[in-house]
Amino acid sequence: MSDLTRDPRQGVADTATPTGLDSPARIHDRADLEGSRQTLELAEEFASVEIVREELGLVRVRTVTDSIDDVVSATVRGEMVEVTRHPVDREVDTAPEPRTEGDVTIIPVVEERAVVVTRLFVTEEIHVRRKVTEEPTELPVSLRRQRVVVERVDAEGRVLPDRDGAAGTNPGFPA
Repeated sequence: MSDLTRDPRQGVADTATPTGLDSPARIHDRADLEGSRQTLELAEEFASVEIVREELGLVRVRTVTDSIDDVVSATVRGEMVEVTRHPVDREVDTAPEPRTEGDVTIIPVVEERAVVVTRLFVTEEIHVRRKVTEEPTELPVSLRRQRVVVERVDAEGRVLPDRDGAAGTNPGFPA
């Protein structure tokens, strides 16, 4: 009976509690038989968690503007005028106003002639016709596009590589 302690006075086994975590340990010796007991004390441990903030580096975000040379197609519209003279030689009472007939603007030219009385004569009309032309052309332009570069920087100011191994790039934006 290794887990039980024998009482030598009675010759019978005294019940003893097996030592373990759930029950206190008992020590039986000569003093126990005389009425005093010895107690074994157990120690209790506690754990605590503490958060310490430590700066490991920085993140730098900057924009970069790139110039892209490109050719833009556009239609250039221009107007040309054709001027023709048309003799009229017609007498009028007042100077006529310029007028438009279709795509032609007519500008009357008048002169005073000495007659016993003065009268107005239209000596000629100037016809101005507009012609619209359209011509496709290509013009070189410089376009600007911005992109964002996000860089991780350590405490010493060195740029750290991103997850893909390239320093200072951002896979979400075109290079």
